[in-house]
Amino acid sequence: MDHRYLSWQDVAKRRTLLDFSSSLTSSSFEGDEEVEPSSVLEYGRFQLGLFLSGVFIVALYVYAEFLHHVRMKRMHNGGYNKGLAEDSIEMRMAGTKKFDVLLEGGGGGGGGGGNTPDGSMISNSMQDMSDEDKKRSFANFTDSFGRQNSQSGNMSDAVGASPSTGDNGNVKFTNIGAMRILQGDADAIERARLILRSWAELFFILFVFYVCDRTNTFPERTKSYSRDFFIAIFVTLAAYGCYQTLRQSKTSAPLNREQTEEWKGWMQVLFLLYHYFKASEIYNAIRIFIAAYVWMTGFGNFSYYHVRKDFSVGRFSQMMWRLNFFVLFVCIALRNDYVLYYICPMHTLFTLFVYFSLLVFKEHNTSTNMIVAKMVILIVLVYVIWEVPGVFTVLFKPFEWLLSYTDPKRPDVNPMHEWFFRSGLDRYVWIYGMVCAFVHPKYEAFVRWVDEKPTKEKTVIQGLILTVNTIAAYWWYTTYYVLPKLEYNVVHPYTSWIPITIFIIFRNFSLTMRSYFIHIFCECGKITLETYISQFHIWLSSSVPNGQPGMLLGLFPEEYPVLNFMLCTAIYVGISQRIFMLTNDLKVACVPNANNRLLSLHAYFGVAWFIGMGIAGSALLMAI
Repeated sequence: MDHRYLSWQDVAKRRTLLDFSSSLTSSSFEGDEEVEPSSVLEYGRFQLGLFLSGVFIVALYVYAEFLHHVRMKRMHNGGYNKGLAEDSIEMRMAGTKKFDVLLEGGGGGGGGGGNTPDGSMISNSMQDMSDEDKKRSFANFTDSFGRQNSQSGNMSDAVGASPSTGDNGNVKFTNIGAMRILQGDADAIERARLILRSWAELFFILFVFYVCDRTNTFPERTKSYSRDFFIAIFVTLAAYGCYQTLRQSKTSAPLNREQTEEWKGWMQVLFLLYHYFKASEIYNAIRIFIAAYVWMTGFGNFSYYHVRKDFSVGRFSQMMWRLNFFVLFVCIALRNDYVLYYICPMHTLFTLFVYFSLLVFKEHNTSTNMIVAKMVILIVLVYVIWEVPGVFTVLFKPFEWLLSYTDPKRPDVNPMHEWFFRSGLDRYVWIYGMVCAFVHPKYEAFVRWVDEKPTKEKTVIQGLILTVNTIAAYWWYTTYYVLPKLEYNVVHPYTSWIPITIFIIFRNFSLTMRSYFIHIFCECGKITLETYISQFHIWLSSSVPNGQPGMLLGLFPEEYPVLNFMLCTAIYVGISQRIFMLTNDLKVACVPNANNRLLSLHAYFGVAWFIGMGIAGSALLMAI
């Protein structure tokens, strides 16, 4: 189907494949043929280059551990400079404040600090970390790239400049830690031991992804849906969370960080169970959950940039790293298109919209008229892009190499169709998130005003709010939610804000409701990006590049589906948690927040490495 001259509504009406749970079993398209698993034997040059990079990094890490072992042995025997052994501890103790400055507002897919909720499906990584986690991550950073040199006594010898000194024109490309490692500097290699460990662990995880999803090492299992089992899993987890992990928040403000993390968490659990069990009957609910994630992109990013006014290159780069770092490596390792993981490009696009809309005339962002004007312009812009036939095609044509997606089951579908449809479903709700962030102070003042009323008057007001909200929920459910899938998709972009608003009002109508959160869901909400990407390869299975995961990973025989679910889920969640931590640690080392010169040098090195990776992969491809 060619959408170049169709409106988005036309595409939505004709759309037959909407959730990847059913994509491999649908017969809506004629001429579907099974894709042979032999296609996994076709290697790309960047895939092979990534393999060579992984081998090289692992070798470097082993060498770094050897050097570290030798140094520790010398220290134990009293034959090594004791000052060098103590400098790392001193740096960690004295540098904690410097670390906080370095990472202020850093990492994450939006979202502000303090009580500002996260900006998207992806959590703001450093603000999510406890003080101990921050110190541990800073220890990784200083021990790897920033430990004081025994002679110079500063960090510049290791990385080229202190990460917290701002721009430094004296930094040379050959002096950054990565280049010194490539030059064979044993001291630099040992200092980078923990960062090399993180890189090596990342490559190992990619290898696990490949083995699970691209080889026959583990058999595939067929999806099966039991409504009772589906409900039982979620209710059991929720009951455990309420009875064992219910905690009081540090603030009673509406939409505080713990509350939004909890919101993301329970939605993500249902989102994942929907995919695992092929629970197509809750498709409309899943669409609303995804809209809520996108709403958080607008809400969190607007809250951060409007309040903190931090439009720095470092902060922006850390945000892009958080959204796209891991998915980039997964795409290369498994030869998948970026849009297969459509959540990532979708959040990236809408984050860019929020960022640049507030960056333009940023000195006037304190003006209500200016903010309203910007939002009106954004609405008009979105309308033109997605609803005026042909505009979307022209606008995204230069990015077709990045945003195209070809399902091997349906090679005749326009490669940009998936991106057009996915991005169009939630094209307005992020703007509504910005609106909510803008009026949030007034909403907070209102709920506090209600809390301060006498008990009888407060009960009447809250009862009225609940009554009106319940009526609105019933009207929305009977009017829109019960629509068939294709019909619902047409109205979803214009109505998804309704259930989001209803939920926010229910969740925050009283002081007690705002003051407590379920910690286990909060923890799930912090790793939504990692669980979303990882599910494709170590929980579900597709077997071929760009294939939709219509099967399950099998670690137990077919007769033990519950045991298989439990073991696969435990491994899958554990790996996702580890990916979250690795992404944070590598971000600290590779994306300095307050040193634009060092940031640019790291970017140059990254580009050069990818070019070299492609060349090495091409050479290996020709050799085999």
